[in-house]
Amino acid sequence: MFTFPVAHFGGGVGFTIDQAIRFNDDDSAYLSRTPGSAGNRRTFTFSCWVKRANITSANAPIFSAGGDDWLMFLSANTLGFNTDGTGNYRIVTSQVFRDPSAWFHLVLRVDTTNSTAGDRLRLYINGSEITSFGTDTNPTLNLDTAFNNTGEHNIGKLVGASQYFDGYLAEIHHVDASSLGPDTFGELNSDGVWIPKKPSNLSYGTTGFHVNGADSSDLGADQVGSNDWTSNALATTDQMPDTPTLNHWTLNPLDSGGTLANGNLQNKGGSSTNTHAPAFPKTGKWYVEIDCIDINTGTTGAHFFGICDASVPFSASFSDHAATSAGQERGGQLQKNNSNTSSGTAVNDGDVIALAFDADNLTLDLYVNNSASGSQITGLTDVPYKLWIQDGGTVTNMQFNFAEASFEYTPPTGFKALSTANLPTSITDGSKYFQATLYAGNGSTQSITNGGNSDLQPDFVWIKNRSATDSHVLTDSVRGATKILATNSTGAESTDADTVTAFNSDGFALGADVKVNTSSENYVAWQWKADSAWSESASGNILASSGRRNTTAGFSIASWTHRTSANYAIKHGLSTTPEFFMTKSRDSGTNWDCWHKDLGDTAKRLIMTTSAEITAYWVDASDSDDGSGSYGDISSGESPVTASLFGFQHDNFSATDDIIGYFFHGVDGHSSFGSYTGNGSTGTGGVFVYTGFTPAMVILKRTNSAQEWQIYDNQRSPTNVMSKLLKPNDSAAEVDNSPGDNEISFLSNGFQLNEDNGGMNASGSSYIFAAWAELPFGGAGAAPATAR
Repeated sequence: MFTFPVAHFGGGVGFTIDQAIRFNDDDSAYLSRTPGSAGNRRTFTFSCWVKRANITSANAPIFSAGGDDWLMFLSANTLGFNTDGTGNYRIVTSQVFRDPSAWFHLVLRVDTTNSTAGDRLRLYINGSEITSFGTDTNPTLNLDTAFNNTGEHNIGKLVGASQYFDGYLAEIHHVDASSLGPDTFGELNSDGVWIPKKPSNLSYGTTGFHVNGADSSDLGADQVGSNDWTSNALATTDQMPDTPTLNHWTLNPLDSGGTLANGNLQNKGGSSTNTHAPAFPKTGKWYVEIDCIDINTGTTGAHFFGICDASVPFSASFSDHAATSAGQERGGQLQKNNSNTSSGTAVNDGDVIALAFDADNLTLDLYVNNSASGSQITGLTDVPYKLWIQDGGTVTNMQFNFAEASFEYTPPTGFKALSTANLPTSITDGSKYFQATLYAGNGSTQSITNGGNSDLQPDFVWIKNRSATDSHVLTDSVRGATKILATNSTGAESTDADTVTAFNSDGFALGADVKVNTSSENYVAWQWKADSAWSESASGNILASSGRRNTTAGFSIASWTHRTSANYAIKHGLSTTPEFFMTKSRDSGTNWDCWHKDLGDTAKRLIMTTSAEITAYWVDASDSDDGSGSYGDISSGESPVTASLFGFQHDNFSATDDIIGYFFHGVDGHSSFGSYTGNGSTGTGGVFVYTGFTPAMVILKRTNSAQEWQIYDNQRSPTNVMSKLLKPNDSAAEVDNSPGDNEISFLSNGFQLNEDNGGMNASGSSYIFAAWAELPFGGAGAAPATAR
């Protein structure tokens, strides 16, 4: 057995959580206790950390008493608390909880003695009080609940019913006779992440307790007294190292067709279903083991163990998965991109198959019972990958180990377990480099101050009126305040002294123009920081360019003057190849020219209309590194950008126009530019897209057919499900289709499309996205992101 050293997050935080309790609803697992004497039935606080596993339509109780009093996830994945009979006094959130990849902190605060009715039942998630409820019926003054009475109490089960929680719970506190806020149990760290805090000087009262699963043989032991809980269908192996301070990978029920169990670490299979885990990081070396307990060994090709393009949804066919993949069949045949590479070792019941994926060198090694299976698969296509298992039979029992338990065998040198502590992350606070800010117009002048965790002096500000039909307003510190362009217009740059008038140390100043500051109308401002000036002189066919950049965040603003005599290139200001850019003539009424690395043909472009990808006016930027050679018109498969250059055709404009360009590349934990294929499903069956962070903003565009551009952000829709849509190609006011056609969920490590409309998730259609982070999923020195 091999155990990785335990490494929790850094950041100067002294309190770590070493274990959690796993509850598997298939086992009917729960904790139970019947108090010998009653405590305070009117005032109490319940706190715990939660990581959901299967996301289904079944009720999932966390804490219950007396049969009719409960705290639980309901069938719609909302969270509710009920007391004094069925539906008599109940609060149910509008917010849904569908994130199975991370932990969140939950506090229930009950005080029926409070004279303010709205303060008798309160719920907090990650330190913030929930204020939006679909049902909100407050208890009468001084109501006695069933909690802290002498009836049966359950954790992970509804008393008197066969309804069970599925997932993980950690640091379970119940404080009898005290109404406490979330800051007793948690706090914000310097990056703005809600993290655990060790409570101090608490009086737990008559029926209070602290259960943390520290003793694997007595998971319900009370750590502060003698109010111990009895384990039911819980084993010593249900003490887990997956905790709020060290979050491990699991299988992803939002991206799997198989039946998952045991905290999303077991695949119970199905007939020809695909099971995935969240994507591997784009760099590093990663190791996973699969214990093949029962894999229906009747046919040699019944299963496939491997990795596939992370953009392929679980609902896609085997051939779609295999088109960009690597792995082996159960019978031992190794394959790359659906072609045989070498013969390996057949996998039988009881065998352990291990995958060692090297994302730096794009290789995959497979091992069966610690012996190499076939030859190393090399030369993998350079795309993001995720774990992929296809279940070929009808009886399957596979146990996955991402280091939740000791590995059966020692991983190859340099290979790591998939946990948040091991992620490559250079930015631990996304608000230093990007923020979305909401404000209300006042019809005069005003300064807008950003509300993010860190101050941000913006260099690129993009504003849209949410309340009315007004053009988008884009301005930047290179062109200067008051110089505006609009994504919904081909118009040339205009000067408007009443728009953005200054870029401030933590925001911007406004005049009274209706597009940015109509009285009582609501606005959003998306802002990026490019804090360093740069300038490059001309050299041969490379023209002079200048601007501002932020190489840490992968963003630059480039300005140059077009020439009409011959094709050319310019320096874009970055040292890594851009993956997404937008350019616009400042002088002519021309389209916005946009490019994304995952267009169906990289020689094409998108414009800010509903149009699919079309012919572009780029050149192949790799034709000449130093500008001494000429640049030919781009051909299919070629790229307009390199690590330093962007190339343009001379005849795109008829004049020597001034051009502005915004260039971006992905940064681990901060920004991601990728693609996905729609699956036409809704709810939790829609496409899941891994980004490696909690998004703050996502831009979507269908590329194979005409559809609107779409923008979603975490300020206009701070909870899930999100439905407030703005369209870069359209001046229309914000659209809120809830419930409706435009629903998306931001999650701890990506986003999920919850509707099937053509603009975001049509079956078989191609989409590109651009996303920027609120917080990284994890990384060295970073606290694990909380579930959203």
